[in-house]
Amino acid sequence: MQPKLQQGDHLPSLTLNLVGGGKVVLPDEIPGRYAALLFYRGHW
Repeated sequence: MQPKLQQGDHLPSLTLNLVGGGKVVLPDEIPGRYAALLFYRGHW
């Protein structure tokens, strides 16, 4: 398990599968300097 990110750390490279198909590669596809990531678990 990787250590937790701390303030000022760079986001490691992540490839995420999109619900509607396709993929997004982070942080390469973040349009600006800042972004918020929301992970939706689904229904409980």
